[in-house]
Amino acid sequence: MIVWFNCKISDIRLSHQNRFNLDNPSRVDVAKYSFASFEPLIPLTSKFIFNLEMADAHKDQQQEMQEWLESIFPADKLIMNWYRCDNLAQWNEMRELINSIDDDLIFPAGNEDHIFLDSNIKVFKNCLDFVKNSDAYNTVFGTSHWPESIRSASYYNASVYKNKNCAMFPMQNNDALRVMKKEFFNWYIDQIKDPNMLIFRTENWNSVVLPMNNIVIPMKEQFRHFDGYSHVNVDPNIVAPLTIPPGFFQNSITVKYGFDDLDPTCVNINPIKQNLSAVSKSDSTDYKWCLEDIPAFWQSRIKGTVVNENVEQDVLREERDKHLLLSTRVKIDWPHFNITFDESNYPPADWINDYTLALEFNDD
Repeated sequence: MIVWFNCKISDIRLSHQNRFNLDNPSRVDVAKYSFASFEPLIPLTSKFIFNLEMADAHKDQQQEMQEWLESIFPADKLIMNWYRCDNLAQWNEMRELINSIDDDLIFPAGNEDHIFLDSNIKVFKNCLDFVKNSDAYNTVFGTSHWPESIRSASYYNASVYKNKNCAMFPMQNNDALRVMKKEFFNWYIDQIKDPNMLIFRTENWNSVVLPMNNIVIPMKEQFRHFDGYSHVNVDPNIVAPLTIPPGFFQNSITVKYGFDDLDPTCVNINPIKQNLSAVSKSDSTDYKWCLEDIPAFWQSRIKGTVVNENVEQDVLREERDKHLLLSTRVKIDWPHFNITFDESNYPPADWINDYTLALEFNDD
């Protein structure tokens, strides 16, 4: 696939996102964290194209960003432009570049704040291959907003492909966070007739066309929005916004696993705890994962892991599995579709059994 970012790096936000108890870091740091999360996907990617506008207080940080990108991505796969494509002429220029690359898939990511969280790339590759091998030009891979996606897959009676780690259903969608065929990408650009139209993400096509997609949803969370999903009423004590781990940029992350106390200098992981630190500083932890869940892009940046040997490991795994199930069953409001996902339309529990560590779920 070709990954294309087309972003303005700015602390000015068009809409408010509730970060609850969490800090609100510089958008340059958020962007650097997001871009770094794509490092595990290098084997699946032919080119990483960055169209970045360093805006507002970050105008003087172009060199910093360039050095960061060059430290992560191979030189033969990296293309950098220091402007955002905002009009049809610029999109057509990018189309020519993208079509010149010998790769059938394009990921017009369009966002600098979605983080690849999986501990490996197996599920992502399966979904990528599913799209590539589909006969339909409008088959796409929905990479993020997983709590919504997994609920919508159930709501729309998706076809399930357990051996491919995904489900698929038809849905009108213009979200930027989709991997698509070049044929579909080119079709999009051909819909724009106004050379003065402001377009920088595929959502800008909403006023022109809202096409039907065969949308492929992974059975395991792949990406998460850095600021979480408060805009659709997702419970932050189940699926929380993210933070940048202390020591991430210095390659000196320390993980504390299974402890009661919340150490602000470390990443605290304990699935037994009642709360996530996003919503409470008492009886809480940063993540209700197990060590097996640590994101792939963290792994080379961890200097040490401290494990509480007094906690039963099977108990940690069981509680982690229960939290994983809850993340597929959180209440979600979709006012744009007049849908509320509640307890009446849960996804089947066995959809996630391949990703549990101790339990096997069913709906009996």
